[in-house]
Amino acid sequence: MLQLPNLLGIAGTVATETYSEFGLFQPDKPLSALERRYIDDSSEFVEVNDTRIHYREAGNPSDPTLVLLHGTYSSLHTWDGWVDQLEDRYHVYRLDMPGFGLTGPRQDGELKLEYLIEAVGDFCDTVGISTATLVGNSLGGGVAWRLSIARPDLVSRLILIDAGGATLLARLAGNLTSFGSDYVPRYVTPRFVIRLIIRDAYGDESKVTPELVRRYHDLLLRTGNRRSVVEIARNYATDHPGSEADDIYGTRIPSLPSTYTPSPHIVDHYDIEAVSVPTLFQWGSEDEWLPVSFGKRLASRIPDSNFITYDGIGHLPMEEAPGPTARDADKFLIERP
Repeated sequence: MLQLPNLLGIAGTVATETYSEFGLFQPDKPLSALERRYIDDSSEFVEVNDTRIHYREAGNPSDPTLVLLHGTYSSLHTWDGWVDQLEDRYHVYRLDMPGFGLTGPRQDGELKLEYLIEAVGDFCDTVGISTATLVGNSLGGGVAWRLSIARPDLVSRLILIDAGGATLLARLAGNLTSFGSDYVPRYVTPRFVIRLIIRDAYGDESKVTPELVRRYHDLLLRTGNRRSVVEIARNYATDHPGSEADDIYGTRIPSLPSTYTPSPHIVDHYDIEAVSVPTLFQWGSEDEWLPVSFGKRLASRIPDSNFITYDGIGHLPMEEAPGPTARDADKFLIERP
């Protein structure tokens, strides 16, 4: 027979889980609790400028270096499958970019796309990376190709996986700012909303597990992360008036990203045609956030590029299909040393 303390513990767990799933107002989660759940023996932290960056390192330092950059609302955990596939042949770094995961927001100053680019470059300098292949998904892809232009000394090759940038981030943040307020994306984030967004991103909804949704939701609730999403998007729109981000940030009817038709037009001082390194594009055929047609238009503007499509896969191919995407990345890197 269950004792009263056990019954109370079960009831408390059920109440907590139910509120996380459906409660509209979601308070921040303490960093200490998140670190207990989401760091492991390979987790390290390093001070870069005014940000304490969480990262993991795997593989042999004598092997070629990969730096893996996640997308919006995500974290370095999105690359778990890739690390399992590639750590025997590559020296792999992955990090929670500023504003995301366990890294969280800047200690001083605002978050902008330009700061993410600078922070990733400075991170590489700080941990001693002299040259690397940058791999980026979604927002991380936008950071990766811009960094390859800003730091040609650092970036030898690119792998862009359903690569977007600040305009998609603006859509995710902007379409939730109903009535001109950022209250919704900063506080009204029950877990079921995150589940809907992830299912919208995936090609096969059966792969969206409870553990996956919990991780995305938990790390989004790290203090400052929800504010960071809105901050990066708003700053991009402010810094680049007349851009697509500026236009879509005025959206007043909340909608899933799959309803948005993106354009590869870049309105900032980076021009994707200036990318000069060999580049592999990997794209999910069922990506409704950034469709294949969008990716192919981007790829057509880079002189030395290859494009691979993955049937039945959505916006996060490295999560949905880590085996095939990692194998194709390995083949590309072997052929383009």
